[in-house]
Amino acid sequence: MKHIPGLACVALLALGCAGAGSADAQTADIKTIVSIGGPPVVLNQNSQLNAAGVFMIGGSTSATVVQNGTNNATGILQFGGTNSASVGQAGVNNIAFVGQTGQSATSLVSQLGTMNTGTIAQFGAVNSSTVIQKSP
Repeated sequence: MKHIPGLACVALLALGCAGAGSADAQTADIKTIVSIGGPPVVLNQNSQLNAAGVFMIGGSTSATVVQNGTNNATGILQFGGTNSASVGQAGVNNIAFVGQTGQSATSLVSQLGTMNTGTIAQFGAVNSSTVIQKSP
């Protein structure tokens, strides 16, 4: 797992460069959430550049990230008995990574955009994942 932070940095750099062509004002919403035994995480982002990092440890973890912007990037890491993750992205460039370790893991990645990249890694006794990608 050493390469994941490097991959995330490259993804954010690529997203930043892709949106840097215009002299117009740009908005960014960048969030990092760390939850240890906390409640479910729900994050909605609607800026031009959206970036979310969610790290969860606990018996039951749940994360939902929805991003609507030109460039969207999400990384979710969950370590718990029961893990659930959902990512919805609508924009030109969409990147999502979900990593889950526990007894059971369920994830959904839905992307609508010109460039969509979705990666799911699950290590559990019961794993279920769905990736939906569509270009306009």
